Amino acid sequence: MTSHDDLDETQDSPSPVLRGRDLFFALVVILTLVAMAGVAIFFAVQLTTLKIEPAATTFPSASPSASASTSATPTIMATPVAMMVCTDIPDGRLHVRFAAGDGSEVRGYLTESETVLLASETETLQDEVWKRISFPVAGWVNARYLCKSE
Repeated sequence: MTSHDDLDETQDSPSPVLRGRDLFFALVVILTLVAMAGVAIFFAVQLTTLKIEPAATTFPSASPSASASTSATPTIMATPVAMMVCTDIPDGRLHVRFAAGDGSEVRGYLTESETVLLASETETLQDEVWKRISFPVAGWVNARYLCKSE
């Protein structure tokens, strides 16, 4: 038999209630997790949202000397223009770049005969015309590899 003398009722037992400093740190952890989830959701929405470019309202440059080493030539496009990738290389891939020019980082690839939608911007760099596309990968492509879609 056990006597009551064997039981120590003065021992501290873990309390389910947080107090003082523990409560503060628990709130900091919860707020940090909520903030990180919010940031993750924000970037997920930004990366998966299709961006529609507004139609340009500026007119092209009237100057024929705009073919200098670096110049931007705005164009007018009221509706999206569909073009096709024409590399004339069977199973060829066209680089889509973050910015106009061969030195810009590659963002993605397009396949031969793939249809693209042009955005409103055009740039001429070192006598090469670059077009910005909005679909299927947003970025810049060399215009010599685009032809009218059939």
